[in-house]
Amino acid sequence: MISTILLLGTVLATVTRRLGNVAGTVRREVLLPIGQALERLLAPIDRALEPVANVYNRSLGPYFGTMTGLQFALILVSVVALLTAGVWAPMVGPLVGGGLLRTLALASIWAIFAMSWDIQSGYTGYISFGHSVLSGAAGYTTALLLVHVDPGLSIWVTASVSVLAALVIGLLIALPTLRLEGPYFSLITFVAVLLFYRLTTAFSSLGGIPGFGQPDVFTWDPVMRYYYMAIPMLLIALGLTFMARSNLGMILVAIRENESAVSAAGINPTKFKIWSFALSSIPMGIGGVLLVGFTGNVDPETFVIVDNSIEMIAMAVIGGMSSILGPLGGAFLFEFLNHQLFHSYSTPVRYLFLWGLVLLVLVFARDGLFRMIWHRLGAVRGESE
Repeated sequence: MISTILLLGTVLATVTRRLGNVAGTVRREVLLPIGQALERLLAPIDRALEPVANVYNRSLGPYFGTMTGLQFALILVSVVALLTAGVWAPMVGPLVGGGLLRTLALASIWAIFAMSWDIQSGYTGYISFGHSVLSGAAGYTTALLLVHVDPGLSIWVTASVSVLAALVIGLLIALPTLRLEGPYFSLITFVAVLLFYRLTTAFSSLGGIPGFGQPDVFTWDPVMRYYYMAIPMLLIALGLTFMARSNLGMILVAIRENESAVSAAGINPTKFKIWSFALSSIPMGIGGVLLVGFTGNVDPETFVIVDNSIEMIAMAVIGGMSSILGPLGGAFLFEFLNHQLFHSYSTPVRYLFLWGLVLLVLVFARDGLFRMIWHRLGAVRGESE
C-alpha cells in the first residue's frame, strides 16, 4: 500500500513537472509572440483613447484605479453591453443555442457570489469552502418569510432581513475561526457548509420551498428578470472595487502576503479578516435573494450544496483572484460555457470540460484569463510611448 502511494506521488510529481515545462514553452514560444503582435496592433488605438482615459483617471482614478486607454475602452464596452443586453441578447440568443438572456441573468448572480468570495478569500488568502452557506441563509430566509409570515411582504423587508441573516451567519463562522491560521479556517468553513446542508435535509420543512413569488418583484419576464439581476451586480462590483482600492483592501492584501508583518506594524489582522468576511457576507446575502427571485423556489441542491462554493472558487480562478473584476468576468465565461456553448452535452460532460478549463488556467495562466488580458492591455501603453 505504501509503495503504491509512493509510486502515485512520483507519477503526479513527474506529470506536474512536465506540465510546468510545457506551460513555460507555450508561454515563451506561442503566447509571447502573439501578445507582442497584438500590442503593436493596439498601440495606436490606446494612444487615441488616452485623453478620455486621463479624464477618468483624474476624477475617479484615485477611488477605482487608473486605466490606460484600452483598459478604459474594455470597461466601457463591457458595461454598455450589459446595460443593453435586454435589446441585443434576444436577437443573438438563437445563434448560440437560445436562452442567452437567461444565462446572462444567472451569470450576474454568480458574478456577485464570485466577487464576494474574492474580497474575502482572494484578498486575505484565507480560502473559504463554505460561502454557499451565506447565500443559502439569505435564500431560505426570504422563502420562509414569504411562505410562513406574509406572501405580500415588500421586497425591501424580505431582502433586508435576508441579508442580515447572511451577515449574522457569516459572523458566527468568522468570529471563532479567523483567529486560526493555516488550513484550519478552510476546514471549518467546509464543515460549516456540510452542517448547513444536513440541517436543510434533516427537516422536511426546509428540504424545498417551491412555488412562491411576488408579482411586483419576482417576474418571469426575461428582460425584466435580467435587469433585476444585472443592475445589483454592477452596483456591487462598483462598491467592492472601491473597497478593494481603499486602505482596507491594502491591509487585506498585506495580510495575505505577510500576516506577521501586519501584526508587527501594530495592526490587528483578525479584526480586518472579520471585516472582510462581513463585507463578503452582505453581497452574498443579496445574491441569495436574487437567486430566489431567479428560481422561484429554494432547495438545498440549488442554494447550499458545497459544489456551489467550489464553483465560486473556479470562477475566481478563471478570471483572476484578488481583482474583483476578474471573478466577475470568470463567472460570465463559466456560465456562458456551461449553459450556451456546452448546453447540448450532459451535465457530467459539461463539468468535465469546465474543470479541465480550470486546470488549464492554473497551469498556463495562474493569474487568471481576465487579469492576464487586463495587464496585457495595460502593457501596450508602455510600448506606445
